[in-house]
Amino acid sequence: MKTAILLPTWVGDACMATPTIRAIRQGLSKISHLCLVGRYAPIAVLEGMPEVDQSITFKPKSKDPKVFSRRGLIQELKRQEFDSIILLPNSLSAGLIGYMSGAKQRVGFAKDGRSWLLTDRIPVLQNGVDNRELSTIDYYLKIAEYLGCEVNDPSMKIWLTESDRSAAKDMFDSFGFDWNHPTVVINSAAAMSEAKQWPSGHASRAAKELAVQHGLQVIIHSGPGDRQKSNAIEFGAGHPRVKSMGRVEHLPIGLSKAVLEQASVVVSSDSGPRHMAAALNRRVVALFGPTAVDKYKTYNLPERVVSIPMACQPCGKDKCPLVHNNCMHGLAYPMVVAAVLDQLQLSLPGWNSPRDRLPILNQGSMLPRTAA
Repeated sequence: MKTAILLPTWVGDACMATPTIRAIRQGLSKISHLCLVGRYAPIAVLEGMPEVDQSITFKPKSKDPKVFSRRGLIQELKRQEFDSIILLPNSLSAGLIGYMSGAKQRVGFAKDGRSWLLTDRIPVLQNGVDNRELSTIDYYLKIAEYLGCEVNDPSMKIWLTESDRSAAKDMFDSFGFDWNHPTVVINSAAAMSEAKQWPSGHASRAAKELAVQHGLQVIIHSGPGDRQKSNAIEFGAGHPRVKSMGRVEHLPIGLSKAVLEQASVVVSSDSGPRHMAAALNRRVVALFGPTAVDKYKTYNLPERVVSIPMACQPCGKDKCPLVHNNCMHGLAYPMVVAAVLDQLQLSLPGWNSPRDRLPILNQGSMLPRTAA
């Protein structure tokens, strides 16, 4: 049976879908061919999954003849005659793609008025449980359970190639960095969500302290749209052991995966790089502001979650409704540095900071809380 899985839009959600993809392929022996369908970023981050036979990339309003538009995608799915399509996104547009694909079986949650487009409608409420209240990983896994698949491993996993690692090594060389020296990667950006971004000034101070006081190499992560901010963080730190990926001419997803894989610890807002790092089993310090920790929890190595409780939290908004962004601005850099050192001790047993002792937060400071 030829089966297609329509991926969610965002990189982090694509990573959180990997346990479901794995469970479906392993649990349904009748699948002879599994194809992932999605936009460039989620397809790129899942490249190399051994459970996958094919991928199809599309851009909804593409005018590039080499990239499928939404209409072109539907035509391609029809041409390939898929027997089944599994819809991870909840949107009506995803339901329409499935309906018009020609697949006889169309599986997805019965949401957003699209039930009539599906053959297999997974109810949002099951046995008194509202699936919408589950974490994203567990929400996707409900689809695998509905299809009769065993779910025994909820951990995320992504893959990368030797060419990805080679590109990362070249970048380290260009920075004058030692490939084997303890390295911290800081990602303060959050795609299109302004509210989830950690202030550049905080990131610069944290990077400088990690480099100066603890002798670490620090890489400021950057995607193609984050160059200016990442380079500003490097400039603000003003230290040769703090470098921005924004300096690099080409920033493909594979390079990000390889850099994150090489990190001893990754500091990240709740965004794609955080989930990529967790899926690569890196030690993560996760900076949470407007989003709910439980909703986006992971099952890989335990993360160190740094957040400050506020009455307006979590709002889940891309822009702060109260305009102050205090949930992220309040994450002071000493809190983050302390969490990094805590994770570094776990990542590199026996590692000792050049300082006589680790930094101690003031008694009046809000200590970061830990989430498994």
